[in-house]
Amino acid sequence: MGTKEQEARERILRATIVCIGRDGLDATGIREIAREAQVNSAAISYYFRSKEKLVALALEQTLDQAFGNVLEDFDRLRLEGLGIREAFETLLEDLMSNSLRYPYIAHAHFHDALAHQRYDSSAIQRLNAFLAELAGRLAPGAPHLPENRLRMALTQVWASLSLLTMMPRLFDQFILLDFGTLDTRRAWVQQASRLLFVP
Repeated sequence: MGTKEQEARERILRATIVCIGRDGLDATGIREIAREAQVNSAAISYYFRSKEKLVALALEQTLDQAFGNVLEDFDRLRLEGLGIREAFETLLEDLMSNSLRYPYIAHAHFHDALAHQRYDSSAIQRLNAFLAELAGRLAPGAPHLPENRLRMALTQVWASLSLLTMMPRLFDQFILLDFGTLDTRRAWVQQASRLLFVP
C-alpha cells in the first residue's frame, strides 16, 4: 500500500473514532465517517470492505490507547517513587478524566455486552487480561487481601468506574458528582481505593 493510500486509510480510521466519540456507535454511519475523513463513501468500502470491519479496527485502536499504556504508566509512576496506592490512584484519576471525555467510546466497547449480553468481544477479553495484570502489580500493596478478594475489590472499583464514565450523570438525583472537577474525581478515587488498601 502506497503512502497516499496509507494516509487515507489512517484518516478514515481517525474519522471513525471521532464520529463514534462524538455521536455514538449507533449514530455513526458511512456518510458521517466519509464527511469527517473528507473522502467519498466508496473509499471506505475500498479500504475496509464494510462498516463493521472499519468500526472493529477503530475500536481496536481505542483499546490499544485505553489499555496499552496504562500498565506502562503505572510502572513508570512506581519507578518515579510513588507507592503502589498512590500510583493506582493517579492511574484511576487519569483514566476517569480521559474516559469522561469520550463516554461513547466506552459505550461502544461494551455495546455487545450491554445490548446483547455477549461477553466474547475483544474489549471484554482485553479488560479481563488488563485487570489480571494490574491485580498482580497491586498485590504487594494489599497483603491483607487474598488474591480472590483483591480481584473482587478491583472488580468493584472497575465496575463503578466503567458505569460512571459511560453514564456520568446516572446518580444526579441521589448525589451530584461533577466528575469534570479534579477535586470530585480525586475524592471518588480515594474512596474507591479504600476497597483495596488499608486506610
